[in-house]
Amino acid sequence: MCQLAGFVINVLGVQPTSLTELVQKNFVEAFVEWAINERGVKGRTLQPKLGTLASVMKSHPSYTSQDFSWFKSLLDGIPLEDHSEVKRRKAEKAVPYELLESIPAKIHTARETYEKKKKKSAKRVARLAMEQLMIQWLLILPWRQRNLRECRINGAVPNLFKDKIPPFSEIDKPAWVVQEEAANPNAEFWQFRFSSNETKTHIAVNALLPRQLIGPLEQYLTEFRPHLLAGRNAETLLLNQAGKPMRADQVEKVIGHWTLRYAGVRTTPHLFRDAVAFRWLKEHPKDYLTLSKMLWHKSPQMVIQTYGARFNESSGVCAMEAWLDQRPAYQN
Repeated sequence: MCQLAGFVINVLGVQPTSLTELVQKNFVEAFVEWAINERGVKGRTLQPKLGTLASVMKSHPSYTSQDFSWFKSLLDGIPLEDHSEVKRRKAEKAVPYELLESIPAKIHTARETYEKKKKKSAKRVARLAMEQLMIQWLLILPWRQRNLRECRINGAVPNLFKDKIPPFSEIDKPAWVVQEEAANPNAEFWQFRFSSNETKTHIAVNALLPRQLIGPLEQYLTEFRPHLLAGRNAETLLLNQAGKPMRADQVEKVIGHWTLRYAGVRTTPHLFRDAVAFRWLKEHPKDYLTLSKMLWHKSPQMVIQTYGARFNESSGVCAMEAWLDQRPAYQN
C-alpha cells in the first residue's frame, strides 16, 4: 500500500486523500506496469502483494460499496516467470549453512578490532554486537524476519522472557533443564512465545531458548542494548540507529552487508531458513516432521513441497551407494 501510494504521489504526481481515491484501477495498472518495466520487480513478487491488497479492500466493511472486480483480471494478467527461473535466482543468493555459520565469529573479531581504537563509539560497538546476535539467532532459530524484528522483550505481553516453566506445560525440555529444575524447583529459564496471530501460519509457538543463544542474549541485553536505546523505551529486542524497532528493509540491509562481506553473496534473512532446512535434511534425510516444527509450518507436507525438491533422483543414487557400502557383499 505504501509503495502504491509512493508511486501515485511521486511518479504520477497525484495527491489522493483517501484509500478509495488511491486504490483505483488506472493507478494500480500503472503501478504494475511501472514496477515490472521500470523497477524490474518480478511478477511472482508483485502478484501476492497486490492480491493481499485486493483481499483487504474487498473484505473491509468501509469499502464494500466500491467495485474491485477488476482486480482479478489485473492479477491474472501479471506475467509470471517460470519456476526454474525463480529457483535459479534464488540459488544465486543462496549461501551454504557452513559458510553462514562462520560469520558471527568474524563479526566478533571485527568488533574486538574496533574496540582497540582510541576513538571509538560505544553505540557502534553495541550495533556490531546486535548484528552478530541477529545472525547467530537466524542460524539457530530460523524464524521469519518479522518475528525476529518484532520480538518484544518488554511490555505487557513480551515474546521473549525469563520465568519459571508452568506446571503441566507442554514445552519440551532438554536434559539440562530437567536437571536444573530437579535441583532448583524455582529455577527460571529463557522462553519465547508467539500467539497464533503473530505467526504467518497462524500457529501458537511456545518453547525454551536454546542454551547456545542464552549467553550472547544476556550479554547483549546487559552490555550493549542500553547504548542502542538512545533514551527511548522500546520493547523490541532489536533496535535501529534511532533506538526504535527495526524495519524489514533495515534487517535485510544488515544481513546483506555481512553476507556480502564474508560470504561474497548478498543474501536475505529468508534464505537463512533455506540454509538451515537443506543442512538439516542433508544430515537428517527423513526428518521432515522436526524441520516443520523448526520452521513453524503447519505440516511436514509443506516442508516436503518447499525443500524436498532439492533432493532429487541423484540423491536416491547417493543414498543407495552409501547403503551398499555398509552391505557385507560389497565390502572388500
